[in-house]
Amino acid sequence: MEPTRKTLSLTLLDNFVREKLESISRELETSLRMDGLSHAIHFVLMELVGNAVKANLKRVFFKRNGFDLDDPESYARGVRAFMKDYNALDEAQYQSALEELEFNVNVHVDLNEDRLLIHVDNRALLLAEEERRIRRQLAGSMNVKNIVEFSLEYGNDTEGRGLGLAMIVLLIRDLGFNPDLFRVYQDGLRTIARLEFPLSADYTPVRDAFLRSNGSANH
Repeated sequence: MEPTRKTLSLTLLDNFVREKLESISRELETSLRMDGLSHAIHFVLMELVGNAVKANLKRVFFKRNGFDLDDPESYARGVRAFMKDYNALDEAQYQSALEELEFNVNVHVDLNEDRLLIHVDNRALLLAEEERRIRRQLAGSMNVKNIVEFSLEYGNDTEGRGLGLAMIVLLIRDLGFNPDLFRVYQDGLRTIARLEFPLSADYTPVRDAFLRSNGSANH
């Protein structure tokens, strides 16, 4: 198997980006010779990139409409307004603002004989409430059998029901990999979603390797 590295930078999830993500997914399935993998990887990439773009758009929406991310009442009003208007947003009108504020999204795919790593990062750092919601959704998805059970037990209407993150966890599990290796964290500059698919018995997860060398659990 030839090592593969792919990098994609974007601001919006347009047709070009969708086609690139689909192409990357097909290449990974061919390299790993796992039938059906492309559909799962494509869903994961689309979900993570979509979430990252949405987070960036929300920051610009707040700035344009005078909502304060740091004020709980203003934040709550801003979220309601954003969710109400989101499907009708003309994302193209936000392109220049996203670029000016450097609210981009990066996708990194790194495959070798030991593992497949997927990173999706964006400029919008998680607020405390956003991080709590993501942690709750991820923890909840670990304890359910299917997406219906998750929706009933852990769904949250504030900013979507968290079904995408739950689907990622369930897909990872169905593919035979450890969903505990799916992490969402911050490095002080960007929010990062990382997936690891071990391909060898000798593989050391990124977090374990980081802890050994640094003694910190941030990653």
